Amino acid sequence: MHTTMRTPLLSLLIVVTGCGSVVQPECQMMPSAQGGYVLRLTRSGAAAAGCETQNPDETSDIWIFDTLANSQVRAKSVAMPYPVPAVDPAPPGLIGAGKFTDREADADSLCHVDSLTTMSDGSGASFLSYTLSHLESNGSAALQNAEFKADVAYTAGSCSASYTAHALSPAVGCDSDADCDPFKQPFSSGIFSSFDQGCHKGRGRPPWSPTSTT
Repeated sequence: MHTTMRTPLLSLLIVVTGCGSVVQPECQMMPSAQGGYVLRLTRSGAAAAGCETQNPDETSDIWIFDTLANSQVRAKSVAMPYPVPAVDPAPPGLIGAGKFTDREADADSLCHVDSLTTMSDGSGASFLSYTLSHLESNGSAALQNAEFKADVAYTAGSCSASYTAHALSPAVGCDSDADCDPFKQPFSSGIFSSFDQGCHKGRGRPPWSPTSTT
């Protein structure tokens, strides 16, 4: 799985100079066709007694996002599979729903989502849920919300903990650094060149890990 952001989110802002007003890009998450976002989740504090396995120091997932009309945002964790056979509409509990606070990026080229409704698979002893809040993505024209950070309340079974999420799109599977190369031929990996750090894999570790944190 592709690794992370080369520099912190807030240091990647585009400074726009010139005369007159600047129209900021419209806030849109990278679409599901891009393969989703790979998340690194880092626990914010100590795990509750007996919960170190269910709430590890770090964990990871891939989330699929789509932006709908009126700045509505929908998200789904790939760790929560849809029912087989598929049902239409999908069980609402699997989908996190929210909305950008503003249609356009702010003066710092950031887009914000206050919260998403809880995503939950409702599977008893293996119960898994995420509640996301304070999402902040880089909405500059150059980076197109390809990365975000957020707070996540994460529950596994009977154990819950608070995490900080750093996320990057696209989520690219890899066996070597060449798989992550933004300039490879005949098809690019789709990764922004400023984010590329090659292929990082490790048993029991998240699929990517930042060299610096925000």
